[in-house]
Amino acid sequence: MQYTDYLGASLDALQQALQQGAVSARQLTTFALQRIADVDQPRYNAMTWLFADEALAAADASDARRQRGERIGPLEGIPLLIKDNIQVKGWPTSAGSVLLREVIAEEDAPLVTKLRDAGAILIGKTAMHELAAGITGASSLSGFTHNAWLEGRSPGGSSSGSAVAVAAGYVPLAIGSDTAGSVRIPAAFNGLFGLRMTRGAININGIVPLSPTQDIPGPLARSAADLRLATEVLSGQRFEAYDQPLRIGIWQEGFAANEDEINQAVRAALSQFAPREVSFPELASLATEANIIGYEFAEALAAYLADKPAAECHTLAEIVASKRFHPQLEAIFSARAQHPGTDSEAYQAVLERQRALLEQLTAFFSAQQIDLLAYPVVRHAPVKHGEMQEGSNALISAVTGMPAISIPAGLSDEGLPIGLELLALRGREDLLLAAADRCDVALTPALSRKRERGPTER
Repeated sequence: MQYTDYLGASLDALQQALQQGAVSARQLTTFALQRIADVDQPRYNAMTWLFADEALAAADASDARRQRGERIGPLEGIPLLIKDNIQVKGWPTSAGSVLLREVIAEEDAPLVTKLRDAGAILIGKTAMHELAAGITGASSLSGFTHNAWLEGRSPGGSSSGSAVAVAAGYVPLAIGSDTAGSVRIPAAFNGLFGLRMTRGAININGIVPLSPTQDIPGPLARSAADLRLATEVLSGQRFEAYDQPLRIGIWQEGFAANEDEINQAVRAALSQFAPREVSFPELASLATEANIIGYEFAEALAAYLADKPAAECHTLAEIVASKRFHPQLEAIFSARAQHPGTDSEAYQAVLERQRALLEQLTAFFSAQQIDLLAYPVVRHAPVKHGEMQEGSNALISAVTGMPAISIPAGLSDEGLPIGLELLALRGREDLLLAAADRCDVALTPALSRKRERGPTER
């Protein structure tokens, strides 16, 4: 296997090459490090921390295990990257904030332990929207990450660098986290597959919290098969193939009236399923009213930082007072520092709204006789750096705890990816992964060709 082959290779292709001796884990890790050195600066700006020596040592250990005939994990020898709000022992956990760059993790997050047990080679950490509190990739630590397909455009967030790293060929798999769309939005904006599992399906310990109720880590990958494998590793679950017809409803109110390219691409990606239009006019407003991030953010962050003496600030109010954050965060940080907390009556009311909306959607799926609800991940195209992104539909999954997937649906005339989101009932990730499998085969030719040859020239 050559360097150029690596850039767009699937997890299965890489594992086959490793098993056949066509490449070693050290060589794959060297390819990843070379790609980062070649293009990350100034083009993509997707990295915050890189640990080349540690990664190469882990790769050598993987090669030695393989040579000894020891148990081979599903990610054995595969280099990957992880979002900078997830603890990796001995590495900074800065969460995109210059104020946390000296916070060094004393232990791995449970999901990192799972990745290591699966044989993955962790090589570094990716840039993210500061403290995960937004979707454009703004950070006082690293500035803006660039969309992998068009420089100067938003990569989505908050798992900005994780998405760009996969789309730009650094690694075949990266891990992000999703609180209100932070895996699915960057997946959509960079032509990837991204999954938010059912609430509670993956351990959230060791992740800098934004909202413990809504936080969950998730994978970003270039293919449906890679996403399935990563999901099984992270969750410890096995998802059997689902070969029955999928009944899909297109949420009529989930589309913007003036976005013909996005609307047509999403509907075209669904055409193989013979979907039908369904209406739930109040769904967006109900999801907004059930968003609990504001109530939990300041308290959860303070609790996390309480035993982190290396942090330059230990509360959101101190961060606001310091003025040392990205300017795009000023309004949201200021508002959430003064927001009522979890001891308020309003907090209990929002929890009840989440429960009620879950019940309403469950009944809606039954009444409409659908397995999945479909709509654009984001109703509008990625904005230019410095602008605020609007039109996300990703909150619905986050507030209900229902799983949702982002699937590539094509490219706009401007060359920007368009993402389709599918929502399922709790515990039905098998349906989402089955839909992803079928959509992957039918990707638009332009997007498919670019993914196959790798993003060497964009």
